[in-house]
Amino acid sequence: MAQQLRLPTEDLQELLDVHAACEREAIAVFMELPFKDDKREFQKDLMNTIERKKEDFILQNEDASGKYCQKELKKISQSFMESISNGTFSIPGEHKYYLEAKKKVEQDYHLVPRKGVKANEVFRTFLQSQDAIEKLILQSDKALTDGMKVRAAEWAAKEAAQKEEEVLSQEQKEQQQKMEAQEKSYKENMAQLQEKMERERENQIRDQEKKLEHKLKIQEEMLKEGFKNKYEVIGTEIHHLKNVIKPPRK
Repeated sequence: MAQQLRLPTEDLQELLDVHAACEREAIAVFMELPFKDDKREFQKDLMNTIERKKEDFILQNEDASGKYCQKELKKISQSFMESISNGTFSIPGEHKYYLEAKKKVEQDYHLVPRKGVKANEVFRTFLQSQDAIEKLILQSDKALTDGMKVRAAEWAAKEAAQKEEEVLSQEQKEQQQKMEAQEKSYKENMAQLQEKMERERENQIRDQEKKLEHKLKIQEEMLKEGFKNKYEVIGTEIHHLKNVIKPPRK
């Protein structure tokens, strides 16, 4: 996994696909080992270990994505944040320019490649940090009527709700992907176990056939040896009888 992954991955599925390939390879090696595991205790230990390792990589991936996104967003929004600190958007008529500048930050952030699984969550947090600032700029913009301010506030709330929905949707999708990957892993594991059991059963049958063949051969040799010994005894008895019934010479 460590050799094949480049963190952060584009999405969770990329990580799960690499993990599935590594898992199949690990189980194949495990199944080739000669040992008795009638109660599947060793197999359960292996699957639990693999599952823990997968969760570790998922957490590493999330951490790498979060740090990378925060670093890139900080660079992209630096000029925007400096304008806020300098009071650029605090004069009448500047609220729309604030919105344009914020939108430019979002567009540039969207173009950053391989942001990973925490991309939406990091940007949502950024928008949340802007909420109080935007409200202050909106209320202080004397060039706007009260009605315009209400509509602008409603739009900002709608945008925030949309970003929240995107994060929740991604979390649900990732949870579904994890469940599907776990189910697929279980099925493949059971299939490999069944294959191992059938292979061991075939090997056991072959061993029994060889043992039976060997015993039959021994039995055949013993029978032949037994007949030979009996023939020699009968030969001796015949010779003795011949001597007994042969008339004495005069």
